[in-house]
Amino acid sequence: MNIAIVGAAYTGLAAARYLKRKGHHVTVTTTRAERVPELEQVADRVIVMKGSDRDGMRELLKDQDAVLLTMAGGLTEKDGRPYMDAELYRDSYLGTAEALVECLPGAPRLQQIVFCSSLNAYGDAGGAERVDEETPPNPGSPFAQVYVDTENLLAAQESAQLRVCNYRTGTIYGPGREHASEAARIAGQQIPFDGESDVMIIHRDDVVRGLEFALEHRLSGLYNLFNDQRESKAEFFARVCEEAGLPPITWLGLSKGPRKVSNEKIKAAGFTLADPLGEREKEDLLAGD
Repeated sequence: MNIAIVGAAYTGLAAARYLKRKGHHVTVTTTRAERVPELEQVADRVIVMKGSDRDGMRELLKDQDAVLLTMAGGLTEKDGRPYMDAELYRDSYLGTAEALVECLPGAPRLQQIVFCSSLNAYGDAGGAERVDEETPPNPGSPFAQVYVDTENLLAAQESAQLRVCNYRTGTIYGPGREHASEAARIAGQQIPFDGESDVMIIHRDDVVRGLEFALEHRLSGLYNLFNDQRESKAEFFARVCEEAGLPPITWLGLSKGPRKVSNEKIKAAGFTLADPLGEREKEDLLAGD
């Protein structure tokens, strides 16, 4: 299968390495020319482009059977400090989707689009007592709204030939992004988010396995993709901080999150988690596959 991956950072890089090893012809994109030598080690072809670049997208889509959207973006620098720019963020996600949709007529072979969205699309889910894929999104910020807008645009392209799968993923962890290292970034601080909301995490390699699952089963529709860890953010990170000897995190709850979120739909489709409880964060779960 010819597979294009838009965005080859943490998850996209692992997906490219894995899918090429499985015998697929993999093309990846990057916005940074200096990453080309690195990416040539895991992909058959590397294209330097922004996702919203129409000419680049037309070139990317030629002869592709599937497109995986694992992009991230919007992070820049302001006054010498990291800054998330809302317009850049929107361009990274919705801009990429708009370019893809515009260029679809030139991609007659394309059969599958898979987009890694975010559970942040639910916001506080309107206070719903149980949250699943039928729960209306309630994005609490312009950044979260971008996920909803991108999902909707892509889903509208569904046809008998073209399947579109939107994965709302949890916070991604794994080698290099272990729980303690993530906790260390916010330990001892006051955080505006809702500590009582579900922790909603997933191993990077379970996301990659989910991408492969969508391709193999031609999934369409919306699926929540996160593991079975059912602690709240406050409970989970309190335990991580204690085990790592880090100062506790104070959750201010200014930005509410969802509770009792279900991942049953993807499991009912036949997907199984390699790290259901978040206990294998340091492991490469794809090494033996």
